[in-house]
Order: sequence, then structure tokens, then C-alpha cells
Amino acid sequence: MEQALQAASTINLLECALLQTRPLFRVRLPITLLFLLFSLSAQASVNSDFRAAREAYQKGKYEQFAKFARKIPEDHLLAPYIRFWHLKTGAPGNGALQQFIDENPDTPLSDRLRGDLARQYGRAENWGDFRAQYQAMLLARSRPDQELQCFDLRRRLAEGGKVEAEGVALWRTARDLPSSCDPLFTALAERGALTPDDRLARLRLALDANNLRLAREVNARLSPELAMEEDALTRARRDPERFLESAVNTAGQREAALYALTQIAKDAPEAAARVWEAQQGKFPDTEQRYGWSQIGMHASRRHDLRAPTWFARAGTPQSEAQLLWKTRISLRASKWLDVYSSIEAMPESLRNEPVWRYWKARALKALNANYPANVLFAKLSQEINYYGLLAEEELPTRLEERPVEYKVTPDDLKNAEANMGLKRSLLLRQLGDSGNAVSEWDWALRGMNDRQLLAAAELARLDGWYDRAIITADKTRGEHDFDLRYLAPYRDLATAYAHNNGLDEAWVFGLMRQESRFVDYARSGVGASGLMQIMPATAKWIANQLGLGRKAHAGVSNPETNIRFGTYYLKHIYDSLEQSPVMATAGYNAGPGRARRWQGEVPLEGAIYVESIPFSETREYVKKVLTNAMFYRNRFGGEARTLKDRLGTIPARNLNQALPEDETAP
Repeated sequence: MEQALQAASTINLLECALLQTRPLFRVRLPITLLFLLFSLSAQASVNSDFRAAREAYQKGKYEQFAKFARKIPEDHLLAPYIRFWHLKTGAPGNGALQQFIDENPDTPLSDRLRGDLARQYGRAENWGDFRAQYQAMLLARSRPDQELQCFDLRRRLAEGGKVEAEGVALWRTARDLPSSCDPLFTALAERGALTPDDRLARLRLALDANNLRLAREVNARLSPELAMEEDALTRARRDPERFLESAVNTAGQREAALYALTQIAKDAPEAAARVWEAQQGKFPDTEQRYGWSQIGMHASRRHDLRAPTWFARAGTPQSEAQLLWKTRISLRASKWLDVYSSIEAMPESLRNEPVWRYWKARALKALNANYPANVLFAKLSQEINYYGLLAEEELPTRLEERPVEYKVTPDDLKNAEANMGLKRSLLLRQLGDSGNAVSEWDWALRGMNDRQLLAAAELARLDGWYDRAIITADKTRGEHDFDLRYLAPYRDLATAYAHNNGLDEAWVFGLMRQESRFVDYARSGVGASGLMQIMPATAKWIANQLGLGRKAHAGVSNPETNIRFGTYYLKHIYDSLEQSPVMATAGYNAGPGRARRWQGEVPLEGAIYVESIPFSETREYVKKVLTNAMFYRNRFGGEARTLKDRLGTIPARNLNQALPEDETAP
């Protein structure tokens, strides 16, 4: 509508100029200019009709939708959406759906319909047609959801395939699974592949995740000689210590008792150890050791240095979470042999993650095994992440091989501009349909090489779509453009306010990139808003500290206000937390009170403090912000600092200082 008004206004002005011109000096506009003006007006009108059609469809006003849909030309860029909505408003046959899929393979709309068809065939157990749709989704690099995965396992089972291992692996989860999985698990149980032990294992996983609804559902399918009592979990939650003192005469009841022990350990590991010492004799040896591991794990989350003693009573931890926290508490205690042993005990998938490859190398280095340590550091140093930077700094000499930088050429950009999926995405964004815009963008990126990805990222940058530009540039594997990965919009504002508050601008940009990807209208689920994601209560406090008007905090979404408030608050936290960038970054995300509580009784290496942050979201947040800061410093120039220097040493906690309650604002 804005485009139509602007075009119409331009034409009116030109008409007025013509009318006011004397006949002797007639002015004739070039035909091409007139054609352009009318084309813009027509395009704006069609876009307006598309908006109206979409709104009518979303509100279920299908007659009104049809009225506006008729105005959209068949060759319009977004015509597939009109045809898709037409299909959704009626009861089309499978042939019509398949025709749409075949005619529109370059849009995610076809993938949605293919998923609908696959679900329909799966529910009818029409395995031949299901297989065709499912295989086509895989060929299109789509990612079938768990409902479709279960249908596919059922298909393979019906066709005589061996799916037992995959089915049991799918079963062993603490998450709820779709109903399409139920017949699969029933069939596996009838064949003896899904055993009572597998059911008990899932019961434990559900209880560890506090998914009590799932735990009760799994328990209901256990035989009477295995199941817990119907009210067991209610009693275990209400009075866990008393529950542990009661009789435990089935495997399910013992799982409820271990759940009760865990409830005590979360808040008071020492009390849990005392209770378990008295009650463990009623349990088999493996469950006794599991109980000690649970106590050790929750003590580790609280940074209780008695945790290694409780882990020692458990032997090798029995769950991934227990192993991870045994490793982290060993790091805080500088027990490098235990760090190495715990990492070696991890499943291969965990052991090969960058985090544990790095700490395995550090453990080897601490144990004077320098050659194998440097081999690990050298390989890891080629990766573009937090641990890659840390690994490079551990090497005795810097490797010459660096990631390849590539700059988008005009031809690259021209090809990106011609990509129909990217074009649809940008138009959808212009028309306010961010959900479909992102879906179109992501669908268009499938199969792109590095140069095509960078061209798409540059196209997004030129459109001011900063988060999509960054996310797209982050996907490259061999050739990279770090200026695109680490965009710096609003630099004048951010640099000025960073300097006003005595902050490193690279750190400020690292935090903004992580908080919002420079989307100035970003709003979190808990109400934080703007480039630096400031909570309403924090904004109000900052406005008061700055001596601004009573309603000044209401404008916190405005980029300038948001950066001004965010840098002021970051400086406040920085000064209150030992001027440690690590603690201040953690405090910005989780609250300064928590950042103080995570200090140790002795000084800690910054990287070890970060690795042992109890909240996974905050732990990853700190790593990413400080990694971002490194790349921004490289981009901006100035004094170079290593990541290890940025992480620094975290001073010991003042044991005489009372710790405040958790907070996100002063």
C-alpha cells in the first residue's frame, strides 16, 4: 500500500506540473518513465491484494479470500501461495496435491504438502505411496519429523526389514513421542526386541527429566511385578526422605525411590548422601552406584567440591549427564587424570565434540603428554569456534594454514538475485510475512556451495535482513567472509556508547550479535526487547539511574535507546563483578547474583569457570559472546588480545560476602 501511495503521489505531482505548464512549453514525460511509474503502481496494488488475501485466509474468511485471490496474476512471484491456500480451503484429491508439488518444487510449500500426503498414506498403512513421498523428502534434503520417521520404521518392518536397533534407540528418550510410534513399539515388544528393561530405562529417563506424565504412562505399561504404586511419584515429591524409608519391592518402586533421592540432592547433596548411606542397602549394587552418581552430579552443579568423593563411590557414571558433570567438577578441582578418564568414558558422539576434544588435549598437556595433546590442538585449531581459538593459542607455534576468505563478486550477487526462492523470501519479508519468508529462505539455501551461500548472505545484508545474512554466512565450510559473519550495523551508535562507558566495542558487538543478530524489533519469550534484549524492569531501573523521565524506558526498543541502556547496564555489571568480561557476560544473561555464586573458593581459570556454569544456555552464551568479540576485534583492528586473555582468571568468591538472590536486574 505504501508503494502504491508513493507511486500515485509521484504521478499526481507530475500531472500538476503538466497542467501548470504553458501550452507553448509542453512537457512530455518519456514513455519509459511513465511505464515504470505505472508498473510500480500496479505492482503495489497487487501486493496490497496479496496482503488482503493472506489476511482473509488466516481469519477463515474464504469468500473474501477468493475475491482478492482472483486479482493476483498467475505469473506473480507469490502466486504459488494463492494456489496453496486454495488447496487448503477445499478438499482436494491426492492428484491435485501431487500436481502442486510437481509444479512448485522450489518452494517449501511443496514440502508441506508432501508431508501431508506422507502422513495420510502412513495412517492408512499404504506403504508403497508412503515410501515414494518419504524418499522424495529425503532427496529434497527435507527433514522428516518423528511422526514420519516412525511411519517409515513401520513400513520397513512390514516389508521385512531389520529395524529393531533403530526402534529401541528411538524409544529410549525422555521426550513424548507421536502416536504413530505406538504400533511400532507394540510390534517390537511382541517380537521381544523391546524388553521390560527398555521400559524401565525409559522410566528412569523420564524421571531424570522430570517428565512425570510420561513416567506414569510408561509405568502403566509395566507388568504388576515391575510397576511402581499408583501414587508413588506424588508421595516421592511430597516427602522424599520419608518415601526412601518405605518399602521398595518392585523395580518401578525403586525408580521412584531414586527419583525421591534426586529431589533431595538437587537442593541439599549432603543431606541426600546421609539419607542414601542409611537406605542404599535395600537396593541392588547398580542402583546404589546410580544413587551416588546422582548425588555427585547435583553436587557438581552446585560446585560442591565434595562431589568427586560421591562420584568415587559410584564408580563409572551411568548416564551422559553424570559423566559430563563429573568431568566439569574435576576441571574445577584441577584433577586432570580424572578429567581425562571421564572423557574417555564418554560415548564416542560426545567424546568427539569440540568441547571434549579440547579438554582432553588440555588434560594430556597437564599430564605432560605434549605430543598427543598438540596433535589434538592442531586439528581443532582449524575449526571456527570457541575451542578452535583456544586450541590455536595452546600450540607452541601458530599454524600457517588459515580459513580461506572470499568476497562476493557482482556475478555471484546477480545469480543470487535471480534465485526464485530468495526473491520470494525477500518479497514476503517486505509484505510482513516473516514466517514464510524465513521458510522460503532456508529452503532456497539447500545444496548451495560456499560462494552461493555468501552471495545469498550479501543479498540479505543489502536488504537490511541482518540476522539472515549472519546465519547464512555462518553456514560456509571452506570459504568464508568474516565481514558478513560479523556484521556491524549501528556501529556509530554502539561505538560511541561503548566508549562513553569505557567498554570494549568488540565485546559490545559480540553481545549484540548473540542477543538479537541485530534485529532491532527482536523480542524474547520473557519480554526482553531490542538489539541488546533488555527486560522491562531493567529498562525502568536504567532510566531512573540515568535521570530520565518516568516514561523513558517505554522507548527501549528504539536502537539508540536500547544501545544506550544496554551499554550502561553492561558497564554496571562489569564494575560490580570484578571487571571480569566473563562474569559480566554471564551476569548479563543469567543475573549478576548467579555469576557471583559460580565463583570458586579459589581463583579459577576463566575457561574452567565458563565450562562449569550450571545453566547450559548461559554456558553457551558466554562462549559465543567472547568468541564473537575476538572476531570483531580482528575486524575493527586495534590492540589484539588472545581469547585466553579475555577469559582471564576469575577471582575467588569472598566467603564473608552475603550472596544476593537470583536476579536479572539490580
